[in-house]
Amino acid sequence: MDTWKLKTDTLEPYYFSYLGNGYLGIQTSKDGTGAYFGTRSFIAGVYDGEYERIVEIPKWSGIPFFVSDKHPFSDLNKIKNYEQILDLKKAVLLTKYTWLSPRGSIDFDIVFFVSRADPHVAAISYAFTPRQNIKAGLEIFLNASGLENLRVVERGAEEDTVWLEVETSLSKIRIAEASKVVCKSKPSVEEVIEEKSSRLKLVFEAEENKSYCVRKYTVFYTTLDSENPLEDALRKIEECEAKGYEKLFSDHCREWEKIWGRDIEVDDPIVQRRVRACIYHLVSSVREGQDYSIPPMGLSNDGWGGHIFWDADFFMFPALILLFPELAKSIVAYRCRTLEAAKEHAKKHGYEGAWYGWQTASSGKEVSRGGYSDEIHIVGDVAWAQWIYYLATGDEEYFRKCAAPIIIETAKFWASRVTYNLEKGRYEILKVVPPDESVCEKWGKETVDNSAFTNAIAQWNIKTAIKVCEKLGVKYPRKWTEIAEKMYIPFDKEKKIILEYDGYNGHSIKQPDILEMIFPLDYPMPREVTENNFKYYINKPDKELGHSFCPTIHVVAACRLGKRKEASELFKEWDSF
Repeated sequence: MDTWKLKTDTLEPYYFSYLGNGYLGIQTSKDGTGAYFGTRSFIAGVYDGEYERIVEIPKWSGIPFFVSDKHPFSDLNKIKNYEQILDLKKAVLLTKYTWLSPRGSIDFDIVFFVSRADPHVAAISYAFTPRQNIKAGLEIFLNASGLENLRVVERGAEEDTVWLEVETSLSKIRIAEASKVVCKSKPSVEEVIEEKSSRLKLVFEAEENKSYCVRKYTVFYTTLDSENPLEDALRKIEECEAKGYEKLFSDHCREWEKIWGRDIEVDDPIVQRRVRACIYHLVSSVREGQDYSIPPMGLSNDGWGGHIFWDADFFMFPALILLFPELAKSIVAYRCRTLEAAKEHAKKHGYEGAWYGWQTASSGKEVSRGGYSDEIHIVGDVAWAQWIYYLATGDEEYFRKCAAPIIIETAKFWASRVTYNLEKGRYEILKVVPPDESVCEKWGKETVDNSAFTNAIAQWNIKTAIKVCEKLGVKYPRKWTEIAEKMYIPFDKEKKIILEYDGYNGHSIKQPDILEMIFPLDYPMPREVTENNFKYYINKPDKELGHSFCPTIHVVAACRLGKRKEASELFKEWDSF
């Protein structure tokens, strides 16, 4: 088994992956370019709309190919010798197939990469070899049709280049794309400019057994990174041609070689390939020097609006911080940039400090709808990542500028959010949605009282804020110590387990809240209680509700308890993913 390659030789079913460099992401397609299957593409940080949804940018990658008005994928039965490989080591998509066209067979060899060396550049090498003389056409296009939130500002086509600039409807971000085609065989070229697109039509009088290669470069800029996106795109596209495809590709591969210099190596080839696939997909959605964090689907899709959740701070961040601290910084830097929005959110609802919204996007404002905005454990999750970043990097400048203020302001929020139960002499947090959202989705509760995970991370947040204040030599409210000491964590004394929330009756769950207190939170609990929690909750997840967090957390919890054999068995739960 080649542990660097994900491979398919069948057309159905097709599960798309994606190419990305942390700035740009695009879904893969069975044809190798996205000519016929609605391939979608996104740029980090580009959001639009009242609820700030990540923007699908104009289609740019597809290279439609025609013979006698038929294209290769109009009839899948006419595709033979199909093979597609996602080469993780080089971050390149390789697609080969033979098409039995109306005029005879044609072999295709397509190479597609999104440059890691230059975030604004993507390139495709599109080669075809007819086995008889044919007249064939292909197109290069940029197309904003069907994207109603994008207004076309400018479009054009000239000789070997097309360009398109659009603007989002509410956020007023301009996005410019430019594509250039390079082909030594000099086909005839027709320029076509339409209302929301521009394209080039290339026609080849192709000879039998002769290979034809079209190189297509595409460049992207937005007003988030350029004062004149279209001007910069047109300048850069000329640089791409001057540099040449081979140099662009070698530069790209060199950057990925640096990434894989920090690979995780294991003995099992199946596990090795999975580990590399995870690293590839995560790294492809984040870039050094950015402060956009990572949405749940990365840059592969607009699932959940492309919003930023706790997933980034609590699950993606730990996977990055030790191997790629320069990339992990994007996650914590995003929270630093949006701290003022979090403080405004808290103030708006009558609380102190900073309340990070359950779903946020470019502005940092809460953009979720409905009850999940009460999933306030995210406030502690954000602070947790800030502290871990400081511990891992020792970055004192970042600590003083960002991490410390965030940890202190989130502690202020918790101190204003808790309720003191005078009768029982403890602090409680009422009316929240726990990480295990099944309490709402399946069990009909709008909120619960005293979510164990929420209370635990609030307690951690306040204790850590005290450490931070002591390190900085600044005063903190005495009440913080009292709140931390008297924070209530629901506990069944008979079973000696932590309860998911007050009144938890043992129902099935979607999310392993209590085991997440073991890892990543590392909440202190006696060995016996840890063991009891593991045994009690390990079989509680309802697979019909579906969640990939469970296999991850179960395995680590088993490892923490020294249950090597059980951890190995639990790891197999990943097979279905």
